Amino acid sequence: MSKLNIDSNLQSQLDEVKALMYENVKSGDELLNGSLDYLLATGGKMLRPILLLTGSKIGRKAKRKEDELIKLAAAVETIHLATLVHDDIIDQSDYRRGHKSIQSKYGQSYAVYMGDYLLTKCFMMLTHLDLEKELAIRLAKIVSKICIGDIKQHQKKFDVNITPFQYIKIVAGKTCALIAIALSAGAYHAGASKENTKILAKIGFKIGMIFQLVDDLLDYEGDAETVGKDLQMDIFRGYYSMPVIFALKDSKDSAELKDLLGESMSQDDLDRVYEIIKQSGGIDKTKAMVNKYADKANDLIKQLPNGESKDLLRDLIPYLLDRVH
Repeated sequence: MSKLNIDSNLQSQLDEVKALMYENVKSGDELLNGSLDYLLATGGKMLRPILLLTGSKIGRKAKRKEDELIKLAAAVETIHLATLVHDDIIDQSDYRRGHKSIQSKYGQSYAVYMGDYLLTKCFMMLTHLDLEKELAIRLAKIVSKICIGDIKQHQKKFDVNITPFQYIKIVAGKTCALIAIALSAGAYHAGASKENTKILAKIGFKIGMIFQLVDDLLDYEGDAETVGKDLQMDIFRGYYSMPVIFALKDSKDSAELKDLLGESMSQDDLDRVYEIIKQSGGIDKTKAMVNKYADKANDLIKQLPNGESKDLLRDLIPYLLDRVH
């Protein structure tokens, strides 16, 4: 797997983001603090703060203090954590990032309240920032888009007629929206031109699609211990990702595949499902789609002003393509 080259200044900023998140989400309740410590200690890639802070340096004009941008990055990552907690409840996921999920470790009801608590903390963090009204509205709309994406995904459970376009619309809300706003919000808050801000939002969308489609592929090519989640479970739960959708649409065995999929599917059925998906070319077609989004992202990155941030975004694409978890 390629390594993302993060300089010492950005790493220092990310450390400040983490510290600020700890500081802002703490409460007077010992159990809640313990579960928050557990959640934050099992943190992920910090992709959204990386993108926000990187985007803030492109075409920067406003004299924003660094701590303002760090606070904004912390708020965006807190939104992300809240959505992950809620996702694990809906998906009944036992593991997240190789560790027990909050709903598995503390119970579903507790996880609902914890996710809600994190959302309230996020918006409290935003109230302490000197945000322009337009950006504040955009951030609020993102939470709405994430919820709509989740609702659409729920509506499409066990739907063997779901199309690639419908799946892309789901991903656009669930995954791409927050990544796109993370990359463009930093630039907007730092006074970048409208043109560069729009380009960054488009790049963020492409990055979100790459991230989700690679995640889909890991269900078929990843190692459960490395990926840190229960592979194959999405199919049992009725969530059909792009390789499945391509197999349903194009495979000569699509009729058999439709019969096998469903709430009564057995492990033996699943083995045959995987065989059909691999034989159908669904995995290769998903990889081709990933590469198209990568090419489009690279074309957009070329339009940005030269500098370290542009270089990091260019290096980010192969990093995402090669990730194993």
